[in-house]
Amino acid sequence: MKAAMFYGGPDIRVEKLPQPEPGPEEVLVRVRAAGICGSDLHGYRRARLQASQEAGRQSGHELMGTIAALGPGVGGLRIGQRVGIEPEHLVGCGTCRYCRRGDTHLCPTRGQRHGERQGSHGFSEYDVCIARNVHPLPDSVSDDAAAILDCYGCAVHAVRRVPIHPYATVAVIGTGAIGMNVGQVARAGGAARVIMAGTRPEPLAVAREAGAADDGVANSQADPVAAVLDLTGGEGADVVFETVGGNAPTLEQAVKMARRGGTVCVMGIFTTPPSLDERTAYRKELTITWSNSYSTWNGLSEYEIALEMLASGRIRAEPLITHHFPLDRIGDAFAAAADKRSSGAIKVLVHP
Repeated sequence: MKAAMFYGGPDIRVEKLPQPEPGPEEVLVRVRAAGICGSDLHGYRRARLQASQEAGRQSGHELMGTIAALGPGVGGLRIGQRVGIEPEHLVGCGTCRYCRRGDTHLCPTRGQRHGERQGSHGFSEYDVCIARNVHPLPDSVSDDAAAILDCYGCAVHAVRRVPIHPYATVAVIGTGAIGMNVGQVARAGGAARVIMAGTRPEPLAVAREAGAADDGVANSQADPVAAVLDLTGGEGADVVFETVGGNAPTLEQAVKMARRGGTVCVMGIFTTPPSLDERTAYRKELTITWSNSYSTWNGLSEYEIALEMLASGRIRAEPLITHHFPLDRIGDAFAAAADKRSSGAIKVLVHP
């Protein structure tokens, strides 16, 4: 089979590997679509390492496909079935206190199985997946939408971390896929108003069309903090989601955007320690919380909650998917995802 191998930085090579076979309680999936996550770009933007320092590895944790083979002991699934896949880096041990209460994403050995580190391989023609992570897809959910169910699972988790009341004004910092997903889920969950802040007006127009925002603020045209305060009569937003991370000053902006007694939820992964105006946070008595991936909510899979929201039409993924590339052009796909200003990308899909 063909598979993309990552050697550090932009060194991505499509190589031939043996086709894997499913073991007990595993499923072989023919991958049809895989999304490039913002976390994938952290390594891509890093300076290329010498081959002796970083061996080739497979990647791609946002994926969907069709079942190609079933391992021993797998029931309830059939060959040829369209399925969405929960990524294997989120698998928990199943026995620790966190797993027993449903917080598998907090498992101390998360991402390990049989003593080995696990990972999904969406940027490959085939991937072996744990059967319990495989979810049949209804006809109402397209292949493209199913490929980014992982993103929507993160959005569902974040919104339940900071319950949103029907009167709430929500601000979302960031116009990437995660920011768009959070805006959609927050609006579908009852937020009275969603204000999205980004760097450029073009993705904000997409956000409005996709139902991810009611209002948009581009920092190329106005100071985002001042604009959010102006749109809320000087009060600020009840809840602010930070979805950028990296080395951006967005945590400080979130604190300034939040109203007194409000909440800031940090979803972005920072690559440098973020600046925090603790005096303002103290004066406003803010609640600042972090949201890490997803697991279950009151006994329900947050991935399946996201799937139900897509299937029912309450959220729409297709307007957010801007670029498609075959596996042989995965280098071009990563270049487009890494330079959204030039490419206009929001979510980039690779089709092995």
